[in-house]
Amino acid sequence: MQLSKVSPQKIISYWAFATLFSFVIPIIFTVLNVDEITKTGVILFGINVVYAIAIGFYAGKHADKFWLVLFFPVIYLIGCDFFFDSHAIYCTVVYLMLTCFAYGAVRK
Repeated sequence: MQLSKVSPQKIISYWAFATLFSFVIPIIFTVLNVDEITKTGVILFGINVVYAIAIGFYAGKHADKFWLVLFFPVIYLIGCDFFFDSHAIYCTVVYLMLTCFAYGAVRK
């Protein structure tokens, strides 16, 4: 049995994009003084949902390791308290499910 290794570049790219969508985009919305309802709607139910599905499709199509897609939900969970109300923590479960479903849908 041969274990395949994941390149450091691939790990860094998954981590960087997860950080971008978990921290940088909310910081931009906060700096622009976007109201809480718009920020929640656009980021949590728009941008992050699309990213969760896209990263699942990408990882599944390229046969990447499953643990790489876990970066986004975990980093989002860490950053959630900084930018959103306490109820936004439940979005972590939704993002994880969407990512897993997308990953499994295209994985061979």
